Amino acid sequence: MNRLISWIRAGLRDLRGDLRRFGVLIACLALGTSVIAAVGSVGSGLKGAVDRDAVTLMGGDLELSRPDRDATEAELDYFKSLGQVTHIVDTNAHATANDENAFVDLLAVSDSYPLRGQVVSPQLKPGEKPAVLLGERDGHFGAIVDPVLFDKLGIALGGSFSVGKTSFEVRGILGSLPDGAVRGFSLGVTVVISTEALATMSDLRPPLPGLLTQHHYKLVLSDGLGFEEAAAEVAAKLDDPEWKIRSPRDAAGRLVRYYDLFSSFLLIVGLSSLLVGGVGVSNGVSAYVTERQESIAILRSLGATGLRIVVHFLTQIAVLTAVGVGLGVVAGALASYLLLPIVGQALGVGLPPSIEPVPLLIAAGFGFLSGFAFSYLPLMGARAVSPALLFRSLGATMPRLRWRTLLTSRSLIPLVLAAIGIFVLAVVTTGDLVLVSYYALGVVVSFLLLRLTGLGLQWVLRKMPAFGNVDVRHALRNIYRPGSAAPVVIVSVGLGLAVLLIIALLESNLYNQLLGAVSRDAPTFVATDLFDDEAAVLEDMAKDSPDFVNVSVNPMLRGAIVGINGKPPPSPADLPEESAFLLSGEVPFTWLADLPAHSTVVGGKWWPADYSGPPLVSLRSTMRDELGLKIGDTLQIRLFGQIIDARIANFRDYQWQNGINFMVTFSPGMIEDFPATLLAGIKAAPGKEKTVERALARAFPDVSFIPIGDTLNKVADVLGQLGTAVTIVGGLAVINGLLVLAGTMAAGRKRREADAVIQKVLGATRIGVLKAFVLEYGLLGAFAAIIASIVGNAAAWAITQTTLEVDFVPDPALIAGVILGAIAMTVAAGAATTWRALSTRPAQFLRTVS
Repeated sequence: MNRLISWIRAGLRDLRGDLRRFGVLIACLALGTSVIAAVGSVGSGLKGAVDRDAVTLMGGDLELSRPDRDATEAELDYFKSLGQVTHIVDTNAHATANDENAFVDLLAVSDSYPLRGQVVSPQLKPGEKPAVLLGERDGHFGAIVDPVLFDKLGIALGGSFSVGKTSFEVRGILGSLPDGAVRGFSLGVTVVISTEALATMSDLRPPLPGLLTQHHYKLVLSDGLGFEEAAAEVAAKLDDPEWKIRSPRDAAGRLVRYYDLFSSFLLIVGLSSLLVGGVGVSNGVSAYVTERQESIAILRSLGATGLRIVVHFLTQIAVLTAVGVGLGVVAGALASYLLLPIVGQALGVGLPPSIEPVPLLIAAGFGFLSGFAFSYLPLMGARAVSPALLFRSLGATMPRLRWRTLLTSRSLIPLVLAAIGIFVLAVVTTGDLVLVSYYALGVVVSFLLLRLTGLGLQWVLRKMPAFGNVDVRHALRNIYRPGSAAPVVIVSVGLGLAVLLIIALLESNLYNQLLGAVSRDAPTFVATDLFDDEAAVLEDMAKDSPDFVNVSVNPMLRGAIVGINGKPPPSPADLPEESAFLLSGEVPFTWLADLPAHSTVVGGKWWPADYSGPPLVSLRSTMRDELGLKIGDTLQIRLFGQIIDARIANFRDYQWQNGINFMVTFSPGMIEDFPATLLAGIKAAPGKEKTVERALARAFPDVSFIPIGDTLNKVADVLGQLGTAVTIVGGLAVINGLLVLAGTMAAGRKRREADAVIQKVLGATRIGVLKAFVLEYGLLGAFAAIIASIVGNAAAWAITQTTLEVDFVPDPALIAGVILGAIAMTVAAGAATTWRALSTRPAQFLRTVS
C-alpha cells in the first residue's frame, strides 16, 4: 500500500504546473457531462413535482369521466357520498363576435371548481373560485378567456361574444388552470364558463363526443378513504364500462411520459457530445504520453514495471477527469437550477429552483467512465514503452498496440467493464433498453465506418500516382504519411457533424411534413356529426365558391372493440398511445368500398368494390405490431349494443397529416344498416381560410368546424421550439468535435513545424506551404463531412421510419451547408495551429532539435 501511495504521489507531483496543456481534454469532458447533468436534473425535478403535486395537477383524489353524458342524479348522489365533487365538461364550439369566428375549447365548470389548486386570473382574488365571475347578469353569462381570443374576435375585457344563441361577457383573463398540465393538447382557445351556461346551449351540437367532448367528475375523498378502495367500490357500484376511473398518477403519467421521451432524446444527444469529446480525451492522452516517452523510458531503465507506469499516468488522468467532470456537474446543476422554473411555467407545473443530487451523480458516472475508457488504450501504449527507446531518435512514434494481443489478454477487461458501465447507466437513466441498444450499435458502426474510411483514404492516396502540382502532392502526402492525424480528424469532425445532421434532418422532416400537409393535403377544417342534407349543402357551397378547394365526406359511426379472437383485449394502460386509444372505449369507425387516398396496403388485400360478404376490417399497420394481430384474426366490436365479429382483411399504412383517415375501416355491407352521421373535411384556398370559416359559421351556426390547419401549425411551432433546444444541445457535440480537432492540430504542431522548416530550407515559400496545409485540411474536412452525411442521413431515415412515422426527405441544401461548414471549420482550426509553424525561423528551430 505504501508503494502504491508513493506511485500516486509521484504522478501528482509530475502533473503540477502542467494543467494548461490539458484544457481541451477538460473542456471535452465538462461539456458532455454538463448536458447530461442538466437534462437529468430537470427531468428528476419534474418527476418529483408530479409525485408531490399529483393530486393538485389532476384536481382531486379521483376522477370519473365518460364521453356521452353527464352523471344521473343517482350517480351524482353516490359520488357526493364519497366526498367533495366538482363537475367539468370539456368540449369545443365556435364563438362569434363582430362577424369574426374563433374555435374555442369550452371548459364548463361547476361552482365548486377547483377542489385543489387555484385558477389564476388578475380578476380573481386569492382563494376565490371562478364561479364568482361566471354567473348570469343582465342576460349575459360570464367567461374567463385566454387573451388570444381578444385578437381572434376583436374584443377586450368586458366585451361580449356568443356561442350558439348564448351570450357571454368577458369578465376575466385566464392565466392558468390548476389542472391545465394534464388536460392535454387543446384544439381551440380556452374559455372557462359555468355548467349552467352550457346547459342553456340546447342548440349546441357537441362535436365528436369522446374525442372532443368529455364529462369529468373530480372527487376529494372523505377522510380514511384511499384511492384503491374508492376506485374498486366505484367500479363495482357503477358497473358501466363507459365510466373511466383515473388516479392522480394516471393523470400526470402522460405528462411525465412525454417529458421522458424528450429528455431521453436529449440525454442521448448529450451522451453523443461526451463520446465525441472522448475522442479528444484519447487523442490528448496519447499526445501527452508520446511527449513523455523519454521519461517513461528512463523510468523503465531504472526498474519501473508496466504497472508502475500505468499507475503514474492513470493518477494524472484521474485528476484531470475529476476537474472536467466536476466543472460539468457544476455547470449542469446551475443550468437545471435556472431552467426548472422556465420548464415548469411552460408545462403548467410548479417547479421551484432546486438541485437534484442523483442525476448529478449519474452524470458524474458517465464522465468518469468515459474519461477512463478513452484514456485506457493510450495508457496501455505507455506501458509498452521500452528502455531501448533512449537509444533511438527522440520523437519516435509510440509502440503500436496489437489488437490480436489485446483481444486475447486480460488487459482489455477494464475497457469492456467501462463500456458496460456506460451502457447500464444509459439504460437506467432513459429506462429504454431498445433505444440505448440501437444507439450503442449506431455509435459503434459510425465510429468504425469513420475510422476505416479514414484508413481507406490513406491507403488509396498512397497507391495513387503522384500529382504534378507540388502543392497538391504535398497536401496528399501529409494525409497518408506515417503519424498523420487524418484518421483522428475524420473521426472527431465526422461524429460531431453526424450528430448535428441527424438532429437537423429530424427537425426539418417533422416541420416540413406538418407544414407541407397543411398546404398540400390536410383539410383546413373538419366537421363531425353532419346529416345528409347538411353534407349536400356543404358540397354545393364548395362547387359554387372558388374559396373552397374541395370537400370530402365520409360516413362515421362509433363503436368499441370489446374482444380480440374471442378474448378480452389488453388493458389500454399497458399499450402504446395509438393502441390505447383504439381500446379506450367508443371510437369512430367508417366503411369504404375503395382504398382511401394516401393509404398503402402493407399486409393482406383490400376487398373488392362490390363486396357484400361477412364484415371485414382494415386496421392501421401500427396495430399489427402493438397488439400482435395478423390477417384472419377477428375483432368483437360493440355497435349500438350489438356485438359483431369482423375479420381483419388487411393492414394499411398512412400518415395522419395527409388528410382524414380512420384507424378502423369496415367493408361495405352489413355495417351500412347501422345509423351513422357524416364527417367532412374542407380544404380552403390559400389565403382564404378566414373567409371560408365565416361562410361556414353563417351556413351552419350549430356545427363546429375544427381548424385542423391551425392545429398542425401549432404542432409545427411546438416542434420548432423543441427543435431549437435539441439543436443547441446537439451543437455541443460539434463544439466538442472542434475542440478535439484543435487538440489534434496542437498535438501535431511540432511535426508541422519540422515540415515547414524543411520545406523552407528546400526553397518553399510561406504561401506555398500554407496552400498545402489549407488543401490538406480542406480535403480532410470534406471527406469527414461526406461520411458524416451518409451516417446522418441513414440514421435520420431509420428514426423517421421506425419511431416518428413520417416520410423522410433529404435536404440537399442542409447537407451542402454541413459539408461547406465542415471544410471551413477544419481549415480554420488547422490554419490557426499551423500559423506558428509557418512563422518559425529555420535556424532557430534546427538549433533546438536534438
